[in-house]
Amino acid sequence: MWDTFRNFHRECHEKMEEMQKFGGLRIWILHVLDEHGPGNGVEIMDSIQEHQHEIEVMRFGGRSKGFRTHRPSPGSVYPMLKKMVEEDLINKREDGKYELTEKGAKVVSKLTGRLKHFRERERGIIPTETALKEIGIYVSYLEDIKKSKLETHKEMIGELSERLKKIEESLNEE
Repeated sequence: MWDTFRNFHRECHEKMEEMQKFGGLRIWILHVLDEHGPGNGVEIMDSIQEHQHEIEVMRFGGRSKGFRTHRPSPGSVYPMLKKMVEEDLINKREDGKYELTEKGAKVVSKLTGRLKHFRERERGIIPTETALKEIGIYVSYLEDIKKSKLETHKEMIGELSERLKKIEESLNEE
């Protein structure tokens, strides 16, 4: 489970890096507001720097010496925040904190795709039907793989099969 999360998390950050080429700071602001919730300009700058540090640590396998993360400047963040409010991607609350609007949340969802579903599943709010459909998709993938490539994973496949059988049996008990 942890490896799956780590891979999804890495994939998310790789997507963020790729998207940064197209949207840069705007994408980072949307990302940190989605992950951390409302924040003021300084908190947003801190979160962006923290996320960039995480990316570098993942890239270099925990060896964080020798690289420098970039903290966006107030001169770039505050004008972008103002522009994003005008674009209805974020709101500025009375307490001075920024939060995603419905439009901003939709943009984030579109950018993160299935990674958002992983976070929802982690929080216990992903619909059961969605989880079962995803399992079905992966089973279809495994059915298409050559038998010789699956042979080394026979034990794990058996364990998963047993777990699914226990779930099915528990439904008959009620």
